[in-house]
Amino acid sequence: MYQVTEHWHEDLEYLYVKEGVFRCSVSGTTITLHEGEGIFINSKRIHSNGTVRNKRCLLYCAIFHPSYCCASDYIENKYVTPVIKSGTPDYILLQKGDWTEEILTVLTDLFERPASPVLELEVLEASYRILGILYQNIKPGDSIVPSISLYEDTFKTMVTYIGDHYMEKLSLDDIAAAGNIGKTLCAKIFKKYASKTPGDYLVHYRITKSMEWLSDRNRKITDIALSAGFNSASHYTETFRKLIGCTPNQFRNAKERDHVTAVANYW
Repeated sequence: MYQVTEHWHEDLEYLYVKEGVFRCSVSGTTITLHEGEGIFINSKRIHSNGTVRNKRCLLYCAIFHPSYCCASDYIENKYVTPVIKSGTPDYILLQKGDWTEEILTVLTDLFERPASPVLELEVLEASYRILGILYQNIKPGDSIVPSISLYEDTFKTMVTYIGDHYMEKLSLDDIAAAGNIGKTLCAKIFKKYASKTPGDYLVHYRITKSMEWLSDRNRKITDIALSAGFNSASHYTETFRKLIGCTPNQFRNAKERDHVTAVANYW
């Protein structure tokens, strides 16, 4: 099982489900993608993603930094900024039968073409082609889904705090104080952007971090549990089984035959 908790970055992210099912959450909206479907996630938007339990997935993931398309200030201001600025869509579904199908075609061609000695130039060409498609179809102020809201920066601050302190004993008071807000508003903001309570988010974050370490067979389960912020290996194992559907050891042993194959490239 593959999971990435809520995060954000300047890059433009494109996902395409070649086989199976994949689930994304963008700015608090959950989207389930099926075979032949994809999604564009805009710059600096809060998002998470992962596989569906017991469902295999073959996924293409391409991540382009906007600067790749900023050959000059003129190009940046005329073509890039109108696509990524506040008020533009947080995400766009990519599917066959409408204008977004052309983006899917560019992505699949990029991943499935034979190895090329000029790959970097072909990637640059693809990023410009996709930008052109987005620019021609996103109208100024025409937000397909809600754009950045008032409390997004507050949520990012609290999530960053969790990322820096997840190995410690954290309370709701600690998380709310990091955002300089009250506990009630803290809970509402996490519900909006993560569809979880702050406590549940913390637990999911700890489990996700531990999954990264399980590939290292030299690390003992007890060591991983304590490093992730759990007070015992038994508590960690029980929580892991509840959320992932297997024990940490079973996950470790099945790593090579996991239910997701991700073909990802960062450019």
